Amino acid sequence: MSDTMRLTNDPCRMLDELNRRRIGPHTKMQCKVCHYIYDPDEGCPEWQVPPGTPFNDIPDNWDCPACGCPHSSFILADGEHGEDDINF
Repeated sequence: MSDTMRLTNDPCRMLDELNRRRIGPHTKMQCKVCHYIYDPDEGCPEWQVPPGTPFNDIPDNWDCPACGCPHSSFILADGEHGEDDINF
């Protein structure tokens, strides 16, 4: 378990940390409202996010360019498995 997770009793913060660790640098993410796919290899020209930017490195104020839903509305895209080397 990471030091970050050991130092908190906040379940929301712990779940956020676990989710962030599941998302690899090349993991595609999908908006669960409109199904827009964020592909790190393409970036997001609408928000001036350059190609090669992992989803976890996008600013928290970034919203879905298709429907305006927040960053937190994204899930792993179909067929994506995230990181396989997570240690709980």
